[in-house]
Amino acid sequence: MCSFPAWPGKVFIARFLMDRISIHEYQPQILHAKLIIIDDVVYVGSANLDQRSLNINYELMIRFENNTMAAQARALFEERLRHCQRITQDQWRGSRTLWRRISSAGPI
Repeated sequence: MCSFPAWPGKVFIARFLMDRISIHEYQPQILHAKLIIIDDVVYVGSANLDQRSLNINYELMIRFENNTMAAQARALFEERLRHCQRITQDQWRGSRTLWRRISSAGPI
């Protein structure tokens, strides 16, 4: 059974799955780091994309524009992806008991 992300992330999971966006959960442990790769630009850090993380918690995202670093980041991501479990719509629906839907403050 998957242990899905904290409630803010759960709000978006159903919508992402409906839009055919692949969601994978890293299995060895909780992973707080963020890695975004867009063309030859790499963002890496721990900040969540909310005002609290960006303005209060002093978390950090660093931007690199380097094609070698982007290739290395893609390789790192592919290696980590092997340790992930893909979340399917069936798994998600099966995990959404009435109590979890009510307590998560996410979409019912």
